[in-house]
Amino acid sequence: MCSNTKQKIARALRQLMCERPLSKITVQDLMERAQMKRQSFYYHFQDIYDVLGWMCEQQLGAPLREDPEMDFEEWCLRLIRLMEEDRSFYRRVFLAGNPEIVKDFCEGLVRPRMARRLFQAEDLQQLPRQQSFVVDFCSRALISYFMELCSSRKELDWDEVHSCLHSLLDVLRPADAVCLHAQAG
Repeated sequence: MCSNTKQKIARALRQLMCERPLSKITVQDLMERAQMKRQSFYYHFQDIYDVLGWMCEQQLGAPLREDPEMDFEEWCLRLIRLMEEDRSFYRRVFLAGNPEIVKDFCEGLVRPRMARRLFQAEDLQQLPRQQSFVVDFCSRALISYFMELCSSRKELDWDEVHSCLHSLLDVLRPADAVCLHAQAG
């Protein structure tokens, strides 16, 4: 029942976002559209941004967690494809002046993958400060790229996306591979 209620609220928010900016949507508007009582909202969510976070989890997080062993490049392409499938929704979130919602959510997904890619680290808390900085920097750059692709009005050229991502990830080799490459050169 809880999931159905959340889905109904999310569906209502999506409909309202097609009609007006997010900043003009109130919890009252949302619950009227969902044909539910206002207090039901607060049983499931803290605020409208919490609904957006839940929607990101359903659309991006859950599918990306299905295969934890997926190659990082394929995982990144999958994230781009998932965002592309609902590009108009994400563009509306970005245009509402709230890209932080998606950015913060994606950062939580990308940082652990990036730490594994670069330093074979499973626990981000155990990384030395310098390595943590590198993970944060690379993760934020990659997320900015994802967001730029998603917010663009241009149709994605998947060959170009794949080529650019491949080039980037070739540079961002695991630390052991970089050392071996430097020794061989």
